[in-house]
Amino acid sequence: MPELPFEIWKDRVENELKAITKLEVLEENTLIRANNSVEFTIKLNELGVIKQNRDFVLKKFHRIFLKINRSFPYPGGIDFSWLTNIFHPNIHPVGISLNNPGTGYICLNVLKKWSRLSDLETTVKALGLLVKNPNPDDPLNYPICLEAADFFRNKTMADFLKDLDLKEIVVEEEEEDDDIIIVDD
Repeated sequence: MPELPFEIWKDRVENELKAITKLEVLEENTLIRANNSVEFTIKLNELGVIKQNRDFVLKKFHRIFLKINRSFPYPGGIDFSWLTNIFHPNIHPVGISLNNPGTGYICLNVLKKWSRLSDLETTVKALGLLVKNPNPDDPLNYPICLEAADFFRNKTMADFLKDLDLKEIVVEEEEEDDDIIIVDD
């Protein structure tokens, strides 16, 4: 795989980190710098859906693990893994359930078409848009993703949010700082 000279790679990675720091998505104390890689977790503040039994629950925060290796910014130089649960046709999160963990795969054209001109800021913004705009016509081939595709073919995220009765929304804590909004039918 192609690589930039080490000092140029290092400067490029630092510039990418500065750009996403401005987006205020870089999770504190997750940045790990090694000789030939940098890894960290970002936290998106976008309203998505998770499924708990038969109920659909709104989830406000989403965590994604990223690892930049020496091949960055070339294709294959960055890995993404969705950590938190989400009911989405294009995301198979690691945190689906304890008994049936996911892969963390994300199906996003920005990732499929990664080039040396791609950058993290645009990619992070695209991930946020993906949460808000599931693409049911290009689901990942996992049962939960196919189920989410069927769901979002019949109802867009905007339709889902519009149908909510705000009097019936309850906010609960999932983790220390993750908000879950439970919708009672």
